[in-house]
Amino acid sequence: MDKEIAEILIDELGRHSEMIVPDRELFLEILLKTNVPESSKFYEILHDKQQLLEETNRYHYFSLRRILRNRNARDYQLSKWKQTYEAVASALGIYSSDVLSRKLRSDKDLVGIMEESKHPFSLLAKLQTYDFDNPDETLFIITRPVLIIPDARDTKKILDWEKTNTTYEKEVGILFRHPKRIKVVEYYALQ
Repeated sequence: MDKEIAEILIDELGRHSEMIVPDRELFLEILLKTNVPESSKFYEILHDKQQLLEETNRYHYFSLRRILRNRNARDYQLSKWKQTYEAVASALGIYSSDVLSRKLRSDKDLVGIMEESKHPFSLLAKLQTYDFDNPDETLFIITRPVLIIPDARDTKKILDWEKTNTTYEKEVGILFRHPKRIKVVEYYALQ
């Protein structure tokens, strides 16, 4: 990827209003090493290197997942197989960057924002928080997509989409501990 474009994406990532401060050098290196050829595909997968941020009783893992081609966002129709896959993934609480990419392309407002961008690419990232900072020390796992569209004027729509697609899980079980998907209100009720 061209250095100027990569720097624009990283700068936009740093301005995102609701996330950790990204490791500029780590993510710039990832983008510069990524080949993004001309293609009719909507995205290219990024190699999954994570940044770790530790707080008292919270750990945040941040990673870049996809480079999105803004001009390829329009005219998307979901096949029956992919509709079934999305339904199963959602029911099981599986975080999937593929599913999120399809949800993004089916959102006409976000597609419009991508088309308005004067830049060729956007980013889809993932912020995962392991939180046991509560009186019971119960482990909660919050997985949030982070969407970066350079020069987006309507950031509220982007933030709303991120919040809508954020998953909340609580560790349950006695002998075999495992995460169980919960509603956002249950998470905030225990804080």
